[in-house]
Amino acid sequence: MTTIAIDFGTSNTVISILEADTQLPKSLRFPNLSRVFVGVTTQGERLEYPVIPSLMFIKSGNNIILGEGVRSQRLGLSQSYPPERLFKKFKRDLAGDYQPPAIQIDGINYNAISVSELFIQTIWTEIKRQNIQPSHLIFTVPVGAFERYLDWFRDLGTKLNVPQVSVIDESTAAALGYAVKRPGKLILVVDFGGGTLDLSLVKTVNNSHENNSLRAEVLAKSEAYVGGEDIDVWIVDDYLHSQNLTPEQVGKIGYQNLLEIAERLKIQLSKNQSVAESWFDDESFMSYELKINREKLEEILEYRQFLQQLRDTLDEVLASALRKGISKNDIEQVLLVGGSCLIPAVQQLIISYFGKNKVKLDKPFDAVCHGALAITQITEIDDFLRHSYAIRLWENYSKSYIYHRLFTKGEKYPCQRQEWLNLQVANNGQKEIRLDIGELGDMSQTEIAFDASGRMTSSTLQHQESYRSLDNQNQQVCVAKLNPLGEAGIDRISVLFEVDSRRILLATVKDLLTGKVLINRGEIYKLT
Repeated sequence: MTTIAIDFGTSNTVISILEADTQLPKSLRFPNLSRVFVGVTTQGERLEYPVIPSLMFIKSGNNIILGEGVRSQRLGLSQSYPPERLFKKFKRDLAGDYQPPAIQIDGINYNAISVSELFIQTIWTEIKRQNIQPSHLIFTVPVGAFERYLDWFRDLGTKLNVPQVSVIDESTAAALGYAVKRPGKLILVVDFGGGTLDLSLVKTVNNSHENNSLRAEVLAKSEAYVGGEDIDVWIVDDYLHSQNLTPEQVGKIGYQNLLEIAERLKIQLSKNQSVAESWFDDESFMSYELKINREKLEEILEYRQFLQQLRDTLDEVLASALRKGISKNDIEQVLLVGGSCLIPAVQQLIISYFGKNKVKLDKPFDAVCHGALAITQITEIDDFLRHSYAIRLWENYSKSYIYHRLFTKGEKYPCQRQEWLNLQVANNGQKEIRLDIGELGDMSQTEIAFDASGRMTSSTLQHQESYRSLDNQNQQVCVAKLNPLGEAGIDRISVLFEVDSRRILLATVKDLLTGKVLINRGEIYKLT
C-alpha cells in the first residue's frame, strides 16, 4: 500500500510519502512547482524542505501555472501578468465561513472551491507522473475546521479515485510526527502557518488492545483565525500609513509587489535584526523602500493584538488541560511548526511561558505532513468535540432566533444529553418541526485606530460566537411530522440528542400528544 499525505496550507503545501523500503516519511519535490527552504541541524548539517507555494495564476488561454512557477515568473506583479489573474490564500477562503464571490477569467468562473480543487488535482497529476500510485491519501486540516471543510476533502478524495481517504488535524499530526515512537510523552504543538494558529496538547500511550502499538490521546485544543499572511498585510499597511499613502494610491500591482517584499523581509528577520528592500514601480515611476527591524515588527504584532491572541490561545489550552489535572509544568515539550513560528517575537513569547529547554523548532515545514503519515501506525485516536453544537429556535416573545446549546466544545464522545428537550410549533396547524442544528465557533476581531500621522494609537480585541447551520450543507436532517397538526403554545415533541462513537449526531423524537416515537436514534449529521 502506498500512502501519500497532503498538508494543504494557506502559504505553502507539502506532499509526503512513506518510503517503501524504510517506511520513513519523505517530502516530494516537483520540477517547476516546488520551492526549497534551507535549514541547519544543531549538528550543522544542511536540511532541505521542499514545499509548493499555494499560488495559482491563469495565463491567457486558461494556461494554469502553479506554485514556484508563479513566483519565479513574477506572475501577478505587472501589467502583462496582472494580479486579477493571481489566486492566493484560497485555502483560507475555502475553510472560512464567508466565501468570496467568483472571479471570471476568459469566460470561466473561479472561486475558492474550484481553485483549491484545481490546485490539488494538478499536484495529483504530478504525483502520478513520478510513477506513484497512492492507495491511501491523508489530508491534514486546521484543528478547528468546520464540517463543510472536512466534507470538501472527503469529496475530493472520491474524485481522485483513491481507495482510502483519511483526515487528521494538523496539530495532532505534528505531535504524532515527533512522538509516535515515544509513548507517554505529553506534548504541546503550536502550529502557526499562513492562515491559522492551532494548538493541540497530545499524549501518546500504549494501546492495551494491540501489541506494540500506540494510540494518540488528544487532551486539549485551541485555535485562532490568524496567520502569516495577515502579518504581511499589517507590515504593508503600517508602511503605507507612515508614508501617508493608501492601497488605492499605490494600486493593485503596487500593493501586490509590496506584499511580496513584506513576506521576504519577515522571513529575513528570523535571522537578522534589521532588514530593508526597495522597489521601483516602472508604471508609475514611484520608488518605495520598506525598512523594518524586530522591534518594529513586535510593535505591529502588539498593536494588531496578535500577541494577545497568542496569549489567549495558550491560556485557553492550558486552562483546559488544568481542568483535566495537567499543569503547565507537566508538559514535556512544546513543538513549534509552521513558517510563522520562525518569527522571533512568537518564539520569545512561547519561551516565556514554558522555558527555552522545552521549546523545539526542528521541523517547521514538514512536521505536520510527516506526522500525518504516522496515523498508519496508530490504532486509534481518542478525541473530543472540536466545536460546540446548538439547536436554533424561534422565540415568539422577542421575535428572534435563539441558540440552545446541546454539546459543549471539549466533551469526549460518545456522549448523550442528560435531559430531553421539549419543543413547540411556531404556528397553529403546523405539519412538521424541523430541527436546525449548527456548530458554534469562536471568532476574534481586532479594531485598530490611527492618529493623524498614520501611527497606530489603540486597538481592541473582540471575541464573539458564530453559528453555522449543518442544514445548509444539504445533509439529512431530523424532521418530526405531526399528526394531528400542531397547536402553538403547547409542548408537542421531546428530543434526546447524542453523539455516537463514530461522531454521528443522533436524535430520538417523541410525540408528546400521541406518545409515539417518531424517530429512534436517527442520524442528523455525520460529524467526521
